[in-house]
Amino acid sequence: MENEVSLEDLLATADLLKKHIENLTAQIQYIREKREEYENAKKTLESYMTIDQKEILVNIGAETFIYCNVSEKKRALIPLGSNIILESDISKAINIIDERIKDFNNAEKRLIDETNNASNQYALIEKKVEDIYNSLKGKGNVQGP
Repeated sequence: MENEVSLEDLLATADLLKKHIENLTAQIQYIREKREEYENAKKTLESYMTIDQKEILVNIGAETFIYCNVSEKKRALIPLGSNIILESDISKAINIIDERIKDFNNAEKRLIDETNNASNQYALIEKKVEDIYNSLKGKGNVQGP
């Protein structure tokens, strides 16, 4: 009976850990996608700084392009959050993007560490459940499939 309660607790904890690991994995994927988006924006801004032409083609999605005039100002609009947008020169915009990429990298590292810890805990619980199952099977208290 003692093993049954312990086994039930272990199985419940394992289930919670498994869901937590799945949630962390989804968060890591989201962070990777956002970081890639910011890296692409940075590359675009860096390329924009080197444009000498007056007119460029801009991809607006769905394999559709429009002609746009290149501004002499070389400025960008950067969202700061809470519906606040900052207009700044492109070099400052690139610095802001670099900081966000660094934040994404740090968040990803923390989430990966947490995922590894949860996975290790899950593996330990899995081993305990297997040990309990084997001890009960040896006593004849558990029937095989």
